[in-house]
Amino acid sequence: MARLRATPAREAFVSLTFAPAERVQIDWGEFGDVFGIGRAVHAFLLVLCYSRLLTVEFTFSQTLEAFLRCHEHAFAFLGGCAREVQYDNLATVVAERRGRLVRWNPRFLAYAGHYGFRPVACTPARGNEKGRVEDSVKYLRTNFWPGRTFRDLADLNAQAQAWRDDVATAREHAATRKIPRLHVAEERPHFLPLREPYDTDEVRSVIVPPTFRVAFDGNRYSVPWRLVGKALTLRADADTVTCWYGTHPVARHPRCWRRGGECVNPAHADGLLATKPGAQGQWQVQAVEQLGPHARQYLALIRAGTRSLRAELEHLLLLTTLYGPAQVEAALGALLAQAIVGSDHVEQWLRLQTQGPMAPAPLTLGDPRLSVPVPRPNLQRYDALLWEHDPTPPCEEDADGRPDA
Repeated sequence: MARLRATPAREAFVSLTFAPAERVQIDWGEFGDVFGIGRAVHAFLLVLCYSRLLTVEFTFSQTLEAFLRCHEHAFAFLGGCAREVQYDNLATVVAERRGRLVRWNPRFLAYAGHYGFRPVACTPARGNEKGRVEDSVKYLRTNFWPGRTFRDLADLNAQAQAWRDDVATAREHAATRKIPRLHVAEERPHFLPLREPYDTDEVRSVIVPPTFRVAFDGNRYSVPWRLVGKALTLRADADTVTCWYGTHPVARHPRCWRRGGECVNPAHADGLLATKPGAQGQWQVQAVEQLGPHARQYLALIRAGTRSLRAELEHLLLLTTLYGPAQVEAALGALLAQAIVGSDHVEQWLRLQTQGPMAPAPLTLGDPRLSVPVPRPNLQRYDALLWEHDPTPPCEEDADGRPDA
């Protein structure tokens, strides 16, 4: 049967060559749930196509934000960026494809425009087009991974960086017969320059539930209980999760990668139990009165007005959570000195005290910087021009402005 069966023709491949800093190739490698926390470990690899210098970073996530964060670290390691970056058809890179027609992910395309590189997508099911990074994934699996143990992701990345610097970039490459760490010197003058770091934080808008724990990426993080029902902005990077109320940070936690966990700050529940036995909001009045004499005077004044007592008390306690009791007491004293009441004015005063000036002070008319010396023009040359065209001297005028005959 082997003699009768037709031998399939083997495909021939074209050898690709690249100029210095012309292209890098990027791909992911999968290593499973190494730490038993319900999250797989992913390896981000970048390889320079000319010098074969590579860098690697392990993450728990393949989201666009994590993908761009790995780009930032890789470009910082290289000291620049190649003119082209080649990818497989990842969802974070390619939004849709029909043959050679590619529609890029808009957020990724904004990142490419930030650094000025041109993204290149491989032909579907043609992994050989990015063979340099495919070989590097195999090299990572066979040379770095076997026989190692890791405490956590930070330890894994520390060992990977040591292996990259001492082994992967210091070896003689089988294809180029050169040391990648030394060979890359030919590419560095041609790199695109680095720019300001790109914002790679994950940003979410969340509403604080009655449990005052906001959900993010399979875990829950506590915030001050007085923010229940408020809309917060959550920003997360690889290490921390921070919640903001407007422009004011209200909670910060180390990021938890184990799914189903809770990160709780006990201070976020301070004063909550005291609200339960009280009736008719008496606990709110006592909490505001404890701020100081200005707060007690303020309560006596708003009681005589038409402002909502409930809204005023809730807003003042919220400002106490955001800025601290001492700052709110100082704000109340400053406003009472101007005969002003209203928690909205208190918040505006606090914002102005905590933010720097948005613009320099306006210049006054007497400012010496506005005094620009202007040379006095000499008009005698114009008189000389008039004499050249009309030698007759001008007639004199009498007192009433008529020419003297």
